[in-house]
Amino acid sequence: MSLTAALPAAELRLLPQCSPRGTLVTLGEVAEISAAAEQARQLAAIELFPAPPAGASRLLRVRELQDLLLLRGVNLAEHRFTGSSEVTIAAATSKAGLTGEAPLSLPTQKRSQRRLEEALAQYLKQKTGAETPWQFRFKLTAEQARALANPAQTLSLQGGQAPFTGAQIFQLTVQTPEGWKHFSVPVEVTAPTPVVTAVHSLLRGAIIRNTDVVLVQAEVREGDNGAFHSVEEVLGKQTTRAVPEGKILTAEALQSQSYVHRGEAITVHARTAGIRVRTTVRAKDDGGLGDLIAVETLTDRKTFYARVCGIREAEVLAQPVTAERNW
Repeated sequence: MSLTAALPAAELRLLPQCSPRGTLVTLGEVAEISAAAEQARQLAAIELFPAPPAGASRLLRVRELQDLLLLRGVNLAEHRFTGSSEVTIAAATSKAGLTGEAPLSLPTQKRSQRRLEEALAQYLKQKTGAETPWQFRFKLTAEQARALANPAQTLSLQGGQAPFTGAQIFQLTVQTPEGWKHFSVPVEVTAPTPVVTAVHSLLRGAIIRNTDVVLVQAEVREGDNGAFHSVEEVLGKQTTRAVPEGKILTAEALQSQSYVHRGEAITVHARTAGIRVRTTVRAKDDGGLGDLIAVETLTDRKTFYARVCGIREAEVLAQPVTAERNW
């Protein structure tokens, strides 16, 4: 069964020329593919033939491309071919030698990448209407990076598919001194998971209420480990340190609300077999609701453990004593 036979129609727009990046020429290098993200990825990965050696070139006509695709099980009736009638395929090293273009410097590559990231962020903001800190992973060819390097050259974007996360294909149109250039760039798009942040500054020891926090999409940085992803997780907890406005709340910054404080006298309840005993002891630890803390008796200072069950209250579950019968 063909890999692409069950897929909906796609538009294959042939480019006038291309420079293969590897030893094999793929469909995604000779044509811009307009289709759903997964379909575009599958079509783009189809291998056609070996790339020409350095200093050589090859001409690929539409008819030949269609024959190659038929051999690979692609149903041509389900796809539309537009663009150039033939593609000139030349090794990148050969093209660079003929044009005399110098290799791109690292700052130029970074500038081109940053420009595309900014353009993608603006494009997705227009599409979704949301201020989302999108994250992008892509790789530009030397030709694409060179076209994007000059910020004075007009850049426009199309493509992508809602909700615009995961593997996406974007079509770039760049105005260069040689004319308009069109590129298809595969991009892996991710959006950070929403995290709980402080609406306003919180003092140390503050009890978190619903009006103190909000769920926002923000990039979790190093040091923000243990971030919370739902407001319900933090409600009723107590801050262990001051938290600035807009700061992501983490597990280190919160603890269960202290119902018992170290050194204070608390009431301990002991229950067993319907009998309830109450006594006063001294807490040796701070503790929140449900915490197991060490306490000591006031008379002989014997230590045992009790579970916090209220404000200055704890309880122990005593084991019932069974009398042995001697015969």
